[in-house]
Amino acid sequence: MKKATLVLGCLFVLMGAMPIRAQDSPAGFIITLKNGSSVRGKTLSRDDATGRLRLTMSESSGGEAKSYAIIAAEDTAEIKSSAAESDSIRIKLKGGSDIRCKEFSLNGDSVSVKLGSASRVEVPWSEIESISFAQ
Repeated sequence: MKKATLVLGCLFVLMGAMPIRAQDSPAGFIITLKNGSSVRGKTLSRDDATGRLRLTMSESSGGEAKSYAIIAAEDTAEIKSSAAESDSIRIKLKGGSDIRCKEFSLNGDSVSVKLGSASRVEVPWSEIESISFAQ
């Protein structure tokens, strides 16, 4: 009886740990807020009227957002891709060109894209068509 209880207890612990592990490793955006917390999500968009960011955290099979967070741009410290080397952020510009990066930050009406360890490019929001996560 003690063995069965021990095995059952181990199974419950493992089942509880699996969703936590899944939340730690999704591919996508990691937004670090100025208060030190972070939010993870798959797609990022900006409302032009309010300037707020909409981060989709889960999607239905049709691509529609099931859960999302609305974040004030001034509350963000940095936005970067997940830790995998092959992951990057694709900023598609109007006119057809795009920029790939690992990290960017928001500066009012522009996006400061980190291209290397010491170089950044300022891109106005009005020039951005979309921001997506690329693997």
